[in-house]
Amino acid sequence: MSKVLELKNVTKIMGNRKIVDNVSFEINSGEIFGFLGPNGAGKTTTIKMITGLLKIDEGDILISNNDVKKNFEKALSQVGGIIENPEMYGYLTGRTNLEIYGRMHGNISKERINEVIKLVKLENRINDKVKKYSLGMRQRLGVAQALLHNPKLLILDEPTNGLDPMGIKELRDTLRHLAEKEGLAVLVSSHLLSEMELMCDRVGIIDNGKIIDIKTLKDIKKQNIESLITYELEVSNYSLARKIIENDYNKISEEITVDFKENKILISCSRDEIANVNKALIMENILVYTIKPINNTLEDEFMKVTTGSKMQIV
Repeated sequence: MSKVLELKNVTKIMGNRKIVDNVSFEINSGEIFGFLGPNGAGKTTTIKMITGLLKIDEGDILISNNDVKKNFEKALSQVGGIIENPEMYGYLTGRTNLEIYGRMHGNISKERINEVIKLVKLENRINDKVKKYSLGMRQRLGVAQALLHNPKLLILDEPTNGLDPMGIKELRDTLRHLAEKEGLAVLVSSHLLSEMELMCDRVGIIDNGKIIDIKTLKDIKKQNIESLITYELEVSNYSLARKIIENDYNKISEEITVDFKENKILISCSRDEIANVNKALIMENILVYTIKPINNTLEDEFMKVTTGSKMQIV
């Protein structure tokens, strides 16, 4: 895999505040990179610098080894993007919209238009008027528009806003196909953690303008295996079980941590220790119906690294 996008110590200052502070990351061909953070964390400001909509105050951004500051046109020729909802002519067909955009972009061939229509799986509806499209179909048409000039990097800022679950799945499948089959590098900015977990190969978490963590989903899964596991218990007598555990769990092991939520008992410990908890409950004639391990999710990681932050809206 080759580097398509590289940010080196990128900073943006507005007034007396660093909106983006020394941000560095890279995205390779065939990779979907999730750019995650609360509203106001600096995601959109970073994307605007990548796409040339904002000046870079410090640092460098390279797109296919072309410096955005020194070789702007060549760098940006490798980028396609959708910022929020794509704008389309609703009274025209999807195909006509692509043809108009193709002429604006510089004589895109009919063959290329047909190719991107097939890539985003709109063959059956491309000759319908856009006003008849669902929001998910409009998003796929927007992706087709962004791909017309055959870029190496696709940037999507909050692409799932307003989409229903089916539309989100359609978009996710389209992006996965483009990355795996076409070798496209994709940058997806979002605050929808569950969707990013399903969609992305790696995630970069930004908070208060700084990159706090970059992890692959494999890293998160590996962490689950190597660390203490959280178990959810279902028992016959919840109140008694809670009383026993609250009074006695330190006697069972100092390594155990316990939480009680909505008639659920959550215990973080090793496999051996959960067996001891089970034994202690059974000794008090409490039936243990289930002991279910719960893996850490991307949301858990996000909350862990952003805990205590005071966000300011940008």
